[in-house]
Amino acid sequence: MSLDGSCDMGQDSDSMRLRLVHTLSLLLLGVILAAVLAFGGMLAWNLRSGFNDYLLALDTERLEQFAALIAEHVQRSGGLEAFRRGAVDIRPLLEEFGQRQGLAGIAPPGALNGFDGPPPIGGSSPTPPPGAPPAPGAPPAPGGPDIFGSRIGVYAPDGQLMLGMPLDANRGDSVERPVRIDGDVVAWVRMRPVARVPDAVEAAFLRRQYLGIAALAGALLAVGLFGARWLAERWVRPLLGIEAAAARIARGEFVTRLATTRTDEIGDLIRNINSMADGLEHLEGARRRWIAEISHELRTPLTVLRGEIEALAEGVRPLSQQAVVSLREEVSRLSALVDDLHLLAMADLDALPCYFEECDALQLTQRVHQRFERRAKALGISLEITTPAEGAPPVYWDAQRIEQVLSNLLENSLCYTDAPGRIRLTMQRQPESVCLRVDDSEPGVPAEDLARLFEPLYRSDAARGRRRGGSGLGLAICAALVRAHAGRISAAASELGGLSIRVDMPVSAESPR
Repeated sequence: MSLDGSCDMGQDSDSMRLRLVHTLSLLLLGVILAAVLAFGGMLAWNLRSGFNDYLLALDTERLEQFAALIAEHVQRSGGLEAFRRGAVDIRPLLEEFGQRQGLAGIAPPGALNGFDGPPPIGGSSPTPPPGAPPAPGAPPAPGGPDIFGSRIGVYAPDGQLMLGMPLDANRGDSVERPVRIDGDVVAWVRMRPVARVPDAVEAAFLRRQYLGIAALAGALLAVGLFGARWLAERWVRPLLGIEAAAARIARGEFVTRLATTRTDEIGDLIRNINSMADGLEHLEGARRRWIAEISHELRTPLTVLRGEIEALAEGVRPLSQQAVVSLREEVSRLSALVDDLHLLAMADLDALPCYFEECDALQLTQRVHQRFERRAKALGISLEITTPAEGAPPVYWDAQRIEQVLSNLLENSLCYTDAPGRIRLTMQRQPESVCLRVDDSEPGVPAEDLARLFEPLYRSDAARGRRRGGSGLGLAICAALVRAHAGRISAAASELGGLSIRVDMPVSAESPR
């Protein structure tokens, strides 16, 4: 017995657990078994209840064909008058009918012609009296179950027997069919239904049918068992691969991928697992890069602060007004970086505070332009502004946040635009939104880097590198603030040769995303 009883119990429960392949196999086998039993039971019931009905329907169809044969024979033998005079004999009719049907024993020697026991046709021996045993080698009695001719009689329309056996019309089980010549009913053919199959014969027939049904059911169940097992394994095998892949991903192996060519729901699940692994791998890389970048960004001002403080403490640098101002600048830079990180964290938590109020978008844009115009001129960059002549509609924004967005965009352009250069701030009216766009001149951004510009701490290394400082959080903060106003932000190549960043803001952002 193991010292860890819970482990043993877990292993026992796992070994006793019904696997999915077994569940699917049993389910499919149960469905096949129910279908086979239902089909076999219905077939057996139909056989048992409809066997005699089938014989009766077949006998009635033969009676209708015999009535048509009588009409043909009457027309060949002198017409209706000859038929009424008794010139038509039933034996040739029965023999011809038997040849057409391919049956033997249609016209037994004991078939009668006329009323109340006239001698049989063809001069054969007299009919034995009722109750006497049949002579050796004699054919079946007229009432035998397989003798068609011994169970029929042809009657005139007035009910007088013309040919065949006398049958009581008052018995409810007799069947009648008309004999028509030129559309007129000239006679009726009456038939006593075939006698019910004896129980022993019926039982033997049904037994053979039941044995056949049972054999077929057994074969279907065997095929269903192997088919259910194969189908269940085909379904379960990729699920087991998905289970193993999910376990590896849960352990942090985000490089795990599954290969599949399936086009069903299992294939969709595998592709979703691969997409999830891609996303987790990307997020893990972003997390590691985020930690490395944050530690690097925080280390720079902290290193400067520590160096200046150590210089003051060791007397290398005197404590002067200039030293205090330098320390304050480093603390301010560090504080701004921490504030930006906190803002992004709050945006990721959907807890970014925004205070919406009605404001003038045109005045807001012009105010940001005036604040950066002098600085741009000092850097040798022309800062232009284009606004609609008819003004802008009142908007419902957080004015401070939108000013922060425009300030970050202009700050980014000033940091990464070569002098002499151009920056253009454009505002356009749209029916339900306002478009704000910032374009700058060279250098540009490679097309493959445009989609990543709004990632925190990301910088394009090709042309717009970290030449003039900056934490790399400005555009990420812009994206977070625009999303908080239910807007959209995108980057593209500018017609001025550099970068174009477009912000589409709804007129009313009272219900932000």
